[in-house]
Amino acid sequence: MAVETDTVTRIAEGGALGAGLAVMPGTDTNKQVKLPTGAGVRALGVVLIKADAAGRPVTIAVGRKAPCVAKSAISVGDLIEVAGTDGKWKAAAPAAGVNALVGGMALESATLEDDIFEAVIFPSTMQGG
Repeated sequence: MAVETDTVTRIAEGGALGAGLAVMPGTDTNKQVKLPTGAGVRALGVVLIKADAAGRPVTIAVGRKAPCVAKSAISVGDLIEVAGTDGKWKAAAPAAGVNALVGGMALESATLEDDIFEAVIFPSTMQGG
């Protein structure tokens, strides 16, 4: 499989990284990625090609469509954010006046935890209203 220009390759930090999971910069922010440290953190992107263990290469999608793993129900058109330390995604729903760090927008619905849905990945910020 050819790697497209809207992907980056980094080294997995801390363990295996599965496809469809959100990742954030690792200790060496230019070379490593890891699972998120909590809910609502800024994601660098989503894992396209998994890493089986720490120290292995991992391909990350940024600015493109990619399959994602749901933590909870998501509807088409929902902006999505990191749900927690497992790297799964949830619908972003910040309270009025509160900012959320968004990872992208769902192009397909997800009903249950671990459902796979397609999203456009574009890390950004939104404000609840």
